Amino acid sequence: MSSNTYLNVSKTLSYSRANGPGARAVIWVQGCTIGCEGCYSQSTHPHRKVQVIDSLELAKWVCSIDGIEGVTISGGEPFEQSAAVAKFLLSVKQIRPELSFFLFTGYEITYLQQSTNKSVQTILEIADMLSSGPFVAELYESDLLWRGSSNQQLSYLSARYSPEDEEEWSLTSPIEEVFMHNHGYEYTGFKGRDGPIFNHLKKLKLDI
Repeated sequence: MSSNTYLNVSKTLSYSRANGPGARAVIWVQGCTIGCEGCYSQSTHPHRKVQVIDSLELAKWVCSIDGIEGVTISGGEPFEQSAAVAKFLLSVKQIRPELSFFLFTGYEITYLQQSTNKSVQTILEIADMLSSGPFVAELYESDLLWRGSSNQQLSYLSARYSPEDEEEWSLTSPIEEVFMHNHGYEYTGFKGRDGPIFNHLKKLKLDI
């Protein structure tokens, strides 16, 4: 059965602790017109087909993963595929309502809240947290929780989490992660080009 709504996905990760509260499945969507200078996910910016996946099938995959607290959507820019993202979130919520939702976006939270797009509003109603705002290279700080620059903010959209949780998250969420698989490896984290793991992989001339 298909939802007839498709997400253009750059990559997925079934288990991460570096992209939001607790252990999470992560989906990076493909396509972002904001195009922040200095973003180290520039490969996700072009709106080109990478993996076009039915949103319901993607939701079933996430819901099949044991031991996760929720799902994170990054990018790329999730709100540039708002209809498919909203359908995905609704599908996950229907199958596993205990899972939480965290999204990264280059848009300011106030801009999104003023949107008349129904899909955007649906996402904001379902999501528990956002990390929002454009990355500004001049404001980069390496020790920010789930943010790259100091202008970005964590927004709490439900009662699931609160700012009081941030101290614990800062201690338990790694700044770099590397996962090996049959086709190579995946690197994620907010240390980016300043990270010792990132630079070690570069010295090995691996593509990250």
